[in-house]
Amino acid sequence: MPFLPWPKIVFKFPRNPLSLLWCLLTTISLTVILARSDSSSTCRSTNQNTSTPSLSTNSNFNMDALAHDLHVAPNEHFVHDVPGTYPRLCRLADGSILAGFTTFEPDGQRVLTVARSTDDAKSFDPHGEVARSAGDCDNMFLLQLPPSPDGDDSEATDPPILAAFRNHDLDDEGNPSWFRITVCRSTDGGRSWSFLSQAFEKPAPYGLWEPFLRLARGGEVQLYFSQEVDEDDQDTMVIRSTDGGETWSAPSCVTGGEETLRDGMVGVVETQLEPGVPALVMVLETTRLTTYSIEAVVSFDDGETFGDRQVVYAPEEGKNAGGPQIAVLHDGHTLVIVFMTDEDGDGDVEAGWPQGGKIKAMGGTLQEDRRLALGAPVVVGETASSWPAIIALSDNSALAVFDAMGIITGRLLTTPASYAD
Repeated sequence: MPFLPWPKIVFKFPRNPLSLLWCLLTTISLTVILARSDSSSTCRSTNQNTSTPSLSTNSNFNMDALAHDLHVAPNEHFVHDVPGTYPRLCRLADGSILAGFTTFEPDGQRVLTVARSTDDAKSFDPHGEVARSAGDCDNMFLLQLPPSPDGDDSEATDPPILAAFRNHDLDDEGNPSWFRITVCRSTDGGRSWSFLSQAFEKPAPYGLWEPFLRLARGGEVQLYFSQEVDEDDQDTMVIRSTDGGETWSAPSCVTGGEETLRDGMVGVVETQLEPGVPALVMVLETTRLTTYSIEAVVSFDDGETFGDRQVVYAPEEGKNAGGPQIAVLHDGHTLVIVFMTDEDGDGDVEAGWPQGGKIKAMGGTLQEDRRLALGAPVVVGETASSWPAIIALSDNSALAVFDAMGIITGRLLTTPASYAD
């Protein structure tokens, strides 16, 4: 904003003593207000983290002009009539989109299934199968890697794709006896898969859940997951691989290490603080309010460290909001967050949370103060919907998919910038 000079002000003092007193009191009040305003600005400046990138004063990245309102398409999108749950979406280098989800066989086996779209999510066709198990096999997440620089994948027609998922053994009573995060790999675009590694595993009683894969700068693969510490305590962990997922580092704690909270269900996306200043935004569910709510943390060093937590969505007292995922639209800075919540229910759902909720979404941006500015939530999926995912599409819209009473479906989300044309 250009500097504007102060306007010329001419004071004419009245002769009446009461009027003169009123003018003096008004002048003193204005002086105090201006002084407080200046002091407040100074405090905000000095309290900023010095490791945070500074914003240029001539930036053309006008966040104030960005609208956060979302429009939900009236028609269902990507209806998959095979009973399934926990969908996740992955765009490949060739522009196609893979949808991974869990389906259930009549004999009780769980099948980690892959469908593929070649028309920017307008339609999906059956494509592959990652694994099947009579145990607790679920929470699949897909990520395509860059082409191998040393030519190890010379026989492959596509860059390798990783699938990380929970893969737990059950005892005779159906209780988990051994917990794993397993990684499989495909070198033919997701049609066939083979075992690659056990990213992390441990014995019962406390579990591992909800892997999330992302590709960091330099080709490092980061795998985030939720690890129980106690019945009321769960932390967000990260492990790293520099060889395409064949071996993994020891876990390190990202959130929850200093608090007794059940953190989990993380989603991570790269956005911009301003052009040329990348930032990672992580959303997660947590139990800071006893019930579940949604918070976020931001990283400016590609996931090496994350800043203070901030509230994304807190439902009314006694209600829950969780299972968040996040995407950035193709403009590079408009964020869309989807989550599940039971706040609109009457509390009579027999199964209780997390069943019986709705899917909602909010648009937003990362602002200069390093905090999220978010619009009002809109309903994307009616009762009973759960486990949403989100992906940006090429027209600056987004596709949210979710489990709707055991059938995977979705809705298209657009912002004013994308549907005004």
